[in-house]
Amino acid sequence: MTRTPHLALGLVGRIFAILLLAVLVEYGASTFLYERASQFSVRQDESHRLAEHLVIAGKLIEEEAAERRAAAAAELTTTRYAIAWHATLPKLPAVAPSLDNLTRQIVDWEPELARRDVRVGLTSPGRDGFITGALRLADGSWITFRTRQPVAALDMAVGRILLALTPAVALILLGGLLLRHTLRPMRDLQRAADRVGHGAVEVEPVPERGPGEVRDVVIAFNAMQARIHRLIADRTQALAAVGHDFRTPLARLSLRADAIPDADLRDAIRHDVVEMDQMVTSLLAYLRGEDASETEALAATDVAVMCATLVDDVCDQGGEARYDGPDHCEVAVRRGMLKRALTNLIDNAQHYGTKIEVTLAETPDAIAITVADDGPGIPAADRDRALQPFVRLDPARARDTQGFGLGLAIVQRAVAAHEGTLTLDTAPLGGLEVRITLPRS
Repeated sequence: MTRTPHLALGLVGRIFAILLLAVLVEYGASTFLYERASQFSVRQDESHRLAEHLVIAGKLIEEEAAERRAAAAAELTTTRYAIAWHATLPKLPAVAPSLDNLTRQIVDWEPELARRDVRVGLTSPGRDGFITGALRLADGSWITFRTRQPVAALDMAVGRILLALTPAVALILLGGLLLRHTLRPMRDLQRAADRVGHGAVEVEPVPERGPGEVRDVVIAFNAMQARIHRLIADRTQALAAVGHDFRTPLARLSLRADAIPDADLRDAIRHDVVEMDQMVTSLLAYLRGEDASETEALAATDVAVMCATLVDDVCDQGGEARYDGPDHCEVAVRRGMLKRALTNLIDNAQHYGTKIEVTLAETPDAIAITVADDGPGIPAADRDRALQPFVRLDPARARDTQGFGLGLAIVQRAVAAHEGTLTLDTAPLGGLEVRITLPRS
């Protein structure tokens, strides 16, 4: 069965991917916006602590004499903040950014700091950044401050990402399992659809489960495949019965032909009887091939002996045939179907040509059987049509073609039952070359 190329991801896989992409986009966008809004900021309680420390430091240092202010600033240094006094505004380290949000928090907590020209920034932006700044005193001197512990910048650590993604992954897995359970009837429907038309003897209804829309599809499919199997069974039974009933009058015609004194008329009637019998035989063989893939099991068969035997039969009948290949080649095949297919090919070659070559080649994975003749062959434009049932290529073949034109159709069906390939080409002898390739497994 030829399948349309498609992506490796199935429906469940694509839904998984969509959910994962949506969660990742949402997580990335929210993390970026959140971190952007609160980037380089500290917790509110720490901004309050810094404001209180600056107010106290400013008042205490202002109460000291100028020569004592540097020492007083050093005494106000804690494990959290480093304080220093300067008569004039010193050159502060490069700051980026200005931490306006933190400055507003400090001023809101201690409004009197608003008149002291508080400047707050961040040195060494990154994971090891320090908050630094300056505060102007009433006499125009300045105190500078700096956190003694780095503050965390944009924290994109792997641990944080994994922690944030844990609930998202859990939701995706749970959603995927629920979707997989919901779509299970679709998988059952796909497997049942693959069985339709492949010779299944009995109808296997698909369990009617799943959402309402899916159940409606399953119910309609079960009804459809039941109708198809019923139509096929009725048609096969009717044609088989007709073919069987034809044999009785054909046998009577053959017996009555013996009583005809005119030899030419007698031979003509016998020829017509034989042709009609061959038509019935080929039709029954074609109809039996529909169910043979189910009724005939694979069995180890020496294909080389089979090909050699068929070639010997042609030689015994006075024909010119040759077999080229190994003496033994055992493969698991449906013996009856394969023998019927090879017999049809050899009969066609014998009918349209005078020389027949049967070749068997084997590889570790497959075997190839080639039947070639020196007849008129089949034009390349007509080869696909020649494989269709009930097609007779009279311009390319003799006008006295026997049968319904089912020879190659039967061969194609037998090859398909073995999951092999059938190829038509021009033979080195000048006629038609038919190559059958069968996998070993």
